[in-house]
Amino acid sequence: MSEPFNEMAIFASIAEMGSFTAAAKSLGRSKAFVSQQLTKLEEMLGTQLLFRTTRKLSLTEAGKVYLDYCQDIVRSATAARQSIAALQGEMEGSICISATNSFGEIMVSDVLFSFQEKYPDIQIDLDLSDDIQDLKESGIDLSIRGGTVVDDELVAIPLVNWQMFTVGTTAYLEKYGVPETPDDLKAHNCIGTKHETTILGWPYLIDGQIQRIKVAGDFTVNRNPLIKQTALLGKGLAWVPSYVVHQEVMSGQLVRVLSDFDPPAITFYLVYVYQKAMPFRQRYLIDFLKNWFTAHDILGLH
Repeated sequence: MSEPFNEMAIFASIAEMGSFTAAAKSLGRSKAFVSQQLTKLEEMLGTQLLFRTTRKLSLTEAGKVYLDYCQDIVRSATAARQSIAALQGEMEGSICISATNSFGEIMVSDVLFSFQEKYPDIQIDLDLSDDIQDLKESGIDLSIRGGTVVDDELVAIPLVNWQMFTVGTTAYLEKYGVPETPDDLKAHNCIGTKHETTILGWPYLIDGQIQRIKVAGDFTVNRNPLIKQTALLGKGLAWVPSYVVHQEVMSGQLVRVLSDFDPPAITFYLVYVYQKAMPFRQRYLIDFLKNWFTAHDILGLH
């Protein structure tokens, strides 16, 4: 015997609405049709699902048990329709994506512009913040995060690896010398954020342990692009993420030093809330991001 899925959906609607009239209106059918389908369902099951009075409806014990299954089926059917609609959806609408400030400015904006060139009807809302966003509450569709993601409700796809590089121009290194060990940095003008430079120190892997070296300089700033520009002017050695100076190291404008002491790489993840029915445009952007970063290896500098 096949399950009477239509009748089950009608029964669930009656129980949830509390009346035949309201259920009929929500389903776009007549009250007589709805009543007839419920009677048909009860006859097939051989039990009464609802107590009917002139003033209200109430569930029988069998009705209470059966309702849970009917609601599960309705939810599954709705989710199935949404999944198909998502797969068949148009490449239009908006996507909100978050990233850290410097990574968003330097890397993410380029890939998103490339995506929009291919899909011009997509609107991008790029949220740049160094704060960790709650994706389940903020309405953000996708996020690029560094470090470890431990929330079981989030999908985390490894996107790109990066390290902190110590760099300077050839002219600066010729004038002031190339540091051979992290301790040699104490004799150099060091450019970075004030907190990392003068308070925490720059971390290096020394004898198998991460050690922080306190350094000093005449210019500190909390924006990585400006740290890079200061280094390019030959003002000192800069300590910046690899993705910030990728092009400059590749072209020889900046030279890496102390690479033998670099700590392990950090991974940026593409993170989003798990959902069965993901919008078509969001699926395409996820694939686009993965492919783009695979083709732009920012650690392929060794």
